[in-house]
Amino acid sequence: MNSNLIVLIPDRIKLPASVEYGILGDNVELLAPEAVHIREIRDDIWRSADAIIAWHDLYFSADLIWKLDNCKVLVRAGVGFDNVDLRAAGAKGIPVCNVPDYGTNDVADHALSFLLTLARGLSAFNRNNRISNEHWHWQSAGQLSRLTGKTLGIVGLGRIGTAVAMRARAFGLQVKFFDPYIQDGYDKAIGVIRCDALPELLADSDIISMHTPLTDETKGMVNAEFFSNMKDGAVFINTARGPIMDLDALSDALHSGKIRAAGLDVLPQEPPERAHPLIQAWQNGDDWLVDRLIITPHAAFYCAEAYHELREKAALEAKRVLSGEKPRNCVNLELLTPGGRA
Repeated sequence: MNSNLIVLIPDRIKLPASVEYGILGDNVELLAPEAVHIREIRDDIWRSADAIIAWHDLYFSADLIWKLDNCKVLVRAGVGFDNVDLRAAGAKGIPVCNVPDYGTNDVADHALSFLLTLARGLSAFNRNNRISNEHWHWQSAGQLSRLTGKTLGIVGLGRIGTAVAMRARAFGLQVKFFDPYIQDGYDKAIGVIRCDALPELLADSDIISMHTPLTDETKGMVNAEFFSNMKDGAVFINTARGPIMDLDALSDALHSGKIRAAGLDVLPQEPPERAHPLIQAWQNGDDWLVDRLIITPHAAFYCAEAYHELREKAALEAKRVLSGEKPRNCVNLELLTPGGRA
């Protein structure tokens, strides 16, 4: 790898960035301005960067990408890449890469944690027992039902969806899925049941867990029609992407009792708009919602090991390209202009 290369980490990470330096080496100049908006970084810095390792605070629009005169690769430190204009990057000849596997087990564990907490009434038990010894009773969380034999419906059977399926089977759940991009036979290999239509999956499932990327196809897919097709009293879990879900539709489904509970690690807006009725009811502990909604701060991926693995793999991908090798996880390969850098 050439000396005097500039690697820009525009958001989230601050110097000394020892993980990234350990991978990239001392001959690389690493810039980490911790920006929350692109205007906080001068144009000459954008233009001089040989590689960018981007988190999720900034949106890489076409206008910004056309400033990247020297950039050989843009690595998203994460699975999702919806904050990058892939077409503009392709036209500029810049491969965009992600880190698709760093938090697979952690997100799957988080989804199962939502499922178990809601199914076993853990929040209600904890709250009631904290309030008074009068609630120290095995029925204080209300009527619970057995997980074994229930049906978990997975929307999106990629890496994380598969990891959720394998865990759920160990708990005695029947697992069904909807994913038109999964080849025939994969379902048989891991012992799950394919549904050819989304409404079929929603009607059959006691729990729905979302594991789709954010695309034009999936944006807003969890809407009023989606909830109307769900089984009455089902549980909804989303550890995928916030904008795939209409928060108003979720609020209506919870308020009407159509669904029993929801566990959310992602929201359409993060942090959420505090004035939204559902968020207000959750914050205030309104009677109709108490113990029925759990929200975590887009943290399903996070643990010390996953955080280190993510940073390490993002830096390795940047190093590969800067060393003249092909990237391992290019997400815009088909959009790169002829003679592009990947």
